[in-house]
Amino acid sequence: MIPGLQPISLQDLKALAAPRHWSIEGHLDEMASLTPLRGSISAEHQGSILEVKGKFQTIVTLCCDRCLSEFNQNLACNTEELIWLKGNGPNPNELNVSSHSDDMDALMECLDPRGSFDPERWVFEQLSLQMPLVKRCGADCPGPAQLQPSAKTTAVKAEGTDLDPRWAALQKLNSP
Repeated sequence: MIPGLQPISLQDLKALAAPRHWSIEGHLDEMASLTPLRGSISAEHQGSILEVKGKFQTIVTLCCDRCLSEFNQNLACNTEELIWLKGNGPNPNELNVSSHSDDMDALMECLDPRGSFDPERWVFEQLSLQMPLVKRCGADCPGPAQLQPSAKTTAVKAEGTDLDPRWAALQKLNSP
């Protein structure tokens, strides 16, 4: 847990009548990182919308999907999000009175107006969205380690297929 990033009641945010700012420096419990997470976020209650802005970064160690070696990846986030403060999504009539009427399509998240906003959870979600879907250590990735030829792999190659030897067990299941 990052000190100072405890959840805050939406009613308390509303009472501030100004944006609440947090400085971030520390490690998230849910995401191991090589360097401390550093940056800032702010949240402002605007009636039926919570406007959250954040800019933060860290470096995480990932495992390459191809060669299984570890590599470091910079995760940086500079984002803004509008969160609807109702049980259901926004309806167009309510949003037309808002200064954010052009951003109606951006309102995907909803919070209960009697609930709270968890800045640490929000930061974790934003960083998770920055994680690469395919983790590659780089353009010069050596690929999967080459297996030593064995009787099984030479038998598969002898049939004239260029099958990766790791798929030999699946090939046996497919044959009659």
